[in-house]
Amino acid sequence: MRLALVLLALVAVIAMAGCNQEQKSPAGPQLVRLAVTDRGFEPPRAEVPRGQAFTLVVTRKTDQTCAKEILIPALNERRTLPLNQAVRINVPNGVADTLNYICGMHMLGGTVAAK
Repeated sequence: MRLALVLLALVAVIAMAGCNQEQKSPAGPQLVRLAVTDRGFEPPRAEVPRGQAFTLVVTRKTDQTCAKEILIPALNERRTLPLNQAVRINVPNGVADTLNYICGMHMLGGTVAAK
């Protein structure tokens, strides 16, 4: 009987240790949300942890600006921004300390800085 209780306690401890490890796993890339409004890209500056991948999620909410596409020179990326549809752009870790983005006409833009 005593051996059964010891084994049961050991199994419970191992199961709890496994649960704690799952909680410590990374949640995936950070999302940086940008909106294109009548004032341009908002926010115009965002920060992410240094050395981590992140995903830009850009949603154009107006048809009253020239920002109908986004260019990210450091990634050699150009994406059309459909009205009211989120566009996801994955940014790998270590790309740049400051990632600049601009509209297709080079008039509006912003930055994502690694801190």
